[in-house]
Amino acid sequence: QFAIDSQQVEYIHLLNRESTHNFIRNNKVAKFVFSRWKKMQYKRFYHVATSALQKDNYNLWDLQPVVKQIQKYYHEADMIVCAPGGICMGGFQNWYHLFYLKLAQRMNKPLAYYGRSFGPFPTETTLNRQFKKLSLELLHYFTFNSIRDKKTEALAQELSIDYVPTLDSAFLDTPQAELPKEIVRLNGAPYMVFVPNLLTWHYAYKDVDKKTILSFYNQLADSIVEKYPDYHLVMLPQTFNSAESNDILLFQEIANIRKDTRIVVMPDCYSSDIQQRIIHDAKFVVGARYHSIVFSINQAVPFIALSYEHKITGLLQTLGKEDCMIDITEIFKSEDTIQHAVSTFKQMLPELKADVTAQIEAKERTYECFKQFIKRNNL
Repeated sequence: QFAIDSQQVEYIHLLNRESTHNFIRNNKVAKFVFSRWKKMQYKRFYHVATSALQKDNYNLWDLQPVVKQIQKYYHEADMIVCAPGGICMGGFQNWYHLFYLKLAQRMNKPLAYYGRSFGPFPTETTLNRQFKKLSLELLHYFTFNSIRDKKTEALAQELSIDYVPTLDSAFLDTPQAELPKEIVRLNGAPYMVFVPNLLTWHYAYKDVDKKTILSFYNQLADSIVEKYPDYHLVMLPQTFNSAESNDILLFQEIANIRKDTRIVVMPDCYSSDIQQRIIHDAKFVVGARYHSIVFSINQAVPFIALSYEHKITGLLQTLGKEDCMIDITEIFKSEDTIQHAVSTFKQMLPELKADVTAQIEAKERTYECFKQFIKRNNL
């Protein structure tokens, strides 16, 4: 059995019903447990879980009811797997994420950190330094650690951390799905997929004005419409249920500003399989969300990646596709840097080409890591 930490996962692709069989080998069963707690019960649990980490005092964990319930699941499991996901251990400093890992370490359970990114580790404050200390302890404890981007690999080498290179777990699958009705209604008209990202939810963009970000995306949309006037712009949400980073609210705001009948804002109810089918039939993708780029590569569809953090940059470095990327991490510092990015975008649009080589390499690297995971853990 496995205990799976699915907290903070952008796409729990390995847990999709279509690919659950990947986790079943030699009659060993992956058991999925989802707990729902009352709001007050959760608040107490969260306080105990995180304050113990921050103070290096774990006695209260043994008394807290929710922690005891999780310990029971962990005790029954042969291995704890945290897979896949973003930089919760690093830039976002997610103590809740760290709790699940530290609990497994304290119970001496085999612990796999599969297909993730981590870092950077700031040290300005006492809590920063405590988070880094605990993170490094865990990174050296993991019984299996696979990394999905080049920048995290470089950090692992600097810290002398053992790892297996991989890419995003979505490359393990080639999903099949029907086109949703919103695309069918286009009656075969050409379309591209446009996935902006509000960014103000991200720790690196807290000081960037929302109007500036909206203006940037509108300028990109203007460039797309100018170059491809017959194309629909399909806006495909990849997050939901968050006041700060709800994609569909951002897309609707852009659509209301533009008042362009060529814009199609997709609902946020479609699985990753359906999203990949939408991207499969698109002429190209412009994405400031990590999985919009992952899905483009997996479907061998041309793309321009708007890289807002190192997981996108690292993915494209691994595949030698940096020429398909605009680094937007520093562009909002001045109007000149924004206009330079827009100008670069316009130059890239006519050059877009599909790359089956990148698709094949991504799949091969991901499958090789998964085979090592199976072999090392006798699954």
